[in-house]
Amino acid sequence: MLLFFLVSSLAFAQSATFRVVDANSDEPVPFASVETGPGKGTISNEEGYFTLNPEGLSSRAVRISCMGYRTLELEHDRLRAQSGPIRMQPAAINLNEVRLTSRVPGAEEIIEQVRQGLSTNYPLSGKAFEIFFRESEYMQFEDLQLELEKASDLNRRALDAADKRLRKLGEDIVRSDARMFLDFKGNLAVVDDTTAILRVDRATELTDHKKGYSMDDIQARAQKIILAHLDSSQTYKVKTGLFKIEDSISPGKEFMEAENRESDSSEYDYLKGRSQGILGIASWRDGTKLRRFLDGDLYEYRFVEATYFDGNYVYAIEFTPRKRKAKYAGTFFVDATSFAVLKADYAYGRGRRGDKVNLKLLLGIKYVENLSRGTAIFKRNEQNTYDPYFIQNEYGNYIYLHRSLKFIENSRRRKKVRFDFLMEGGVRQRESVLLSPADPAEFHTLAGYTEPEKIRIQKILQYEPTIWEDTQVIAPLEEMKNFRAGKD
Repeated sequence: MLLFFLVSSLAFAQSATFRVVDANSDEPVPFASVETGPGKGTISNEEGYFTLNPEGLSSRAVRISCMGYRTLELEHDRLRAQSGPIRMQPAAINLNEVRLTSRVPGAEEIIEQVRQGLSTNYPLSGKAFEIFFRESEYMQFEDLQLELEKASDLNRRALDAADKRLRKLGEDIVRSDARMFLDFKGNLAVVDDTTAILRVDRATELTDHKKGYSMDDIQARAQKIILAHLDSSQTYKVKTGLFKIEDSISPGKEFMEAENRESDSSEYDYLKGRSQGILGIASWRDGTKLRRFLDGDLYEYRFVEATYFDGNYVYAIEFTPRKRKAKYAGTFFVDATSFAVLKADYAYGRGRRGDKVNLKLLLGIKYVENLSRGTAIFKRNEQNTYDPYFIQNEYGNYIYLHRSLKFIENSRRRKKVRFDFLMEGGVRQRESVLLSPADPAEFHTLAGYTEPEKIRIQKILQYEPTIWEDTQVIAPLEEMKNFRAGKD
């Protein structure tokens, strides 16, 4: 099998975008490691693309490695001049070839060796990393109904106008391109298993704020339509079912404050929480996802193949649920010498899913976690231990929400407006992080860093590659490159 790179220079600055594809199938090869220097580099995305600036590289050559293929070194002159495919020879291994030099252990024995080597292979505390993080969020509506059911405070013309605007809002949102992309780059210090310090150097958000699609966004926009037709001199109590959610809301005050709601800042704790959350996916401490996959009481293991990665033999070990409470299936790629896991792929096993809540008849709520999958890749460092290099986690759920809101005038008249809200659809989120070791002194620098409450987020209308020029980032997927946010 042959592997080649289709290379095409983009029009911005001196960066070039490369694509890794399989020579036989032309399918993209995701997550190929691209090393531009000691501990530095990037990775191909799910479509096989990666971006770098050949003119700005410090090392003599770029090393490109992918599971099952021999490592390729491309000198800068060749990289700059390349206009056609660059071919890589596969590193297929005959299992008998491995047996000539050493006995190939069984799957259970390999996993036991992995367990025994965790503390030696994966020391993480006291380290600092350069971090690039991307969050992508999507929502697909199957149904969205917004309508007024009762309005004692509205005349027929106002009632029809409000109802028409609500129905149009629902139709527009169902048809909308509901997605959001958040990128940030900075440095992260891992103090211990539960503590980290994050400094965000730059952050961008690409979304269409005029088409907010979260449940809170939709409810707020519908509420704004209703308030536009209420008496601005009065205040209103807002209830849903038996629960009061607003005690005194004023149409006049809401309109004055609405102009100030758009913000170019975000809670620092959110960005830090997302960083720690996805870093935790690549942790091997007790209770984490990867560690649970090593629990022989929950999972059973099968030797799949011996393969080759970056000069080393690698064992591919498949894991599948042994017991009902085990939810995942996947593959560990284990170094044949150190018994370190170099890569872990996982997803819900056949017939498995996450949490499910069905209170559709009682509270108008149904929630099902129906998607969870990910990849964690580790790279050997100069101390011959392993650091997380690339982590991706994707999850999704089905949501049904039927809610009735009442606006009750705070006066003797107690006039009421009742609004019915029904939403059904799916939400999907994907988080990706690229890590590279920072200078050891950076850990001590971050230890004295005062974490802010807010971080400035640069709002963009389309992906801007020049923002990340000459930095290590994850190349955007086509869906992100092609997305355009609506202008005011």
